[in-house]
Amino acid sequence: MDTRNARLKLVERREPYWTVISAGCAIGYRRGSNGGTWIARLRSDEGKQIYKSIGAADDAGDADGLNCFSFAQAKERARSFFGQKTRELAGEGEPHAGRYTVEAALLDYLQARERRGSKGVRADSYAAKARIIPELGAIEISKLTTKRIRDWHEQLASSAKFVRTRKGAAEQATNSFADGNQEGGAVAAQRRIAC
Repeated sequence: MDTRNARLKLVERREPYWTVISAGCAIGYRRGSNGGTWIARLRSDEGKQIYKSIGAADDAGDADGLNCFSFAQAKERARSFFGQKTRELAGEGEPHAGRYTVEAALLDYLQARERRGSKGVRADSYAAKARIIPELGAIEISKLTTKRIRDWHEQLASSAKFVRTRKGAAEQATNSFADGNQEGGAVAAQRRIAC
């Protein structure tokens, strides 16, 4: 199917002649009386087949890459369709145009995990917003270097730890102070948590 002469030897039929490009992805050539056409076929993970007409084959004239396609051009168009449709089926949408930052990548990652029902997404989101995004969030992914990540990681290791409180600690501190504890509710609560 990759040459005009090879395609002219094929018998005219309704069912396309398929060539597998990769797992679940194929390009088809349908020979007609007025020339052939290219078709892309994608098989989803659920087994559903999705078709896309690419355009006319260059059987009668030269390929222009817009309306008439050589085999190589049709394959390239099919690959573009496969990528777009695969992202769409996965719920990822269109790829980012222009600047793609660490913050955007993190948010995309967390949203994908949430869609899949992963556990711990909320805690990871808080951690990313507190530690990663303030330092690295504005950096373009293409400009993020290993050195920059190492420097950030070393800075993170030497920085002060976040103060974490046990669930209900603030309420306990208030109750403790109301009961006549003269140490002050928050201080007493922190001492109890530290133990």
